[in-house]
Amino acid sequence: MKKLIILSLLATLAFADYTQYKPSEEFAKYFTKQNCSQVLDKFYYLNCYDYGYKGTKAVAYRLEADNLKGEQIKKRPRFEDDTNIPKKYRTTWSDYKNSGYDRGHTLSNASMRKTTQAQRSTFLMSNITPQNPQINQRIWNKIEKRERQLALKLGSLEVLNLINYDNNPQRIKNNIAIPSYYVKILKGDNFKECYQVPNHKVDDESIRKYKVDCDRF
Repeated sequence: MKKLIILSLLATLAFADYTQYKPSEEFAKYFTKQNCSQVLDKFYYLNCYDYGYKGTKAVAYRLEADNLKGEQIKKRPRFEDDTNIPKKYRTTWSDYKNSGYDRGHTLSNASMRKTTQAQRSTFLMSNITPQNPQINQRIWNKIEKRERQLALKLGSLEVLNLINYDNNPQRIKNNIAIPSYYVKILKGDNFKECYQVPNHKVDDESIRKYKVDCDRF
């Protein structure tokens, strides 16, 4: 009995810095049974997972300024298979070896480093897609920094990432579809900012190039 109480207390402490994410009405429409093979509720975020693509179509979450301040975990954990997904539709770390693509986080590790459990949730393979190295390490990385800056400035920010695929997408090992482009929608009180980034090498690495009218989404 004492052991169960301790385990329950540890679980409570693991979530203490975060509130379970519930999407706004505007973002909730992306996380339906009609749109997703499986909606993965990871407490910190929602993931619209597609069995045909073996990847996510949408990930949404809220960033609170308090969780981006103070001590942040620097060491990166290992990638993990998402055992909530049926085995035949899962992806693994090794699927990406020698593919020419990065294991690109949809929800950034750096946006969830307040607790070990929050950070580890971003290293689930269901949160990963094949991302062009230049896009992942430079342009998308700059936009992820932008979302954290805005969350610190506004106090709270809701984020929706949309992952788009061609009708007949190219694929890497294990039949994982390669996205054609990524969209990031940043929403605060009386504030909205959107970006659309292709998943291939580009000449211009300024994020201003990829800022788009939010009315298209």
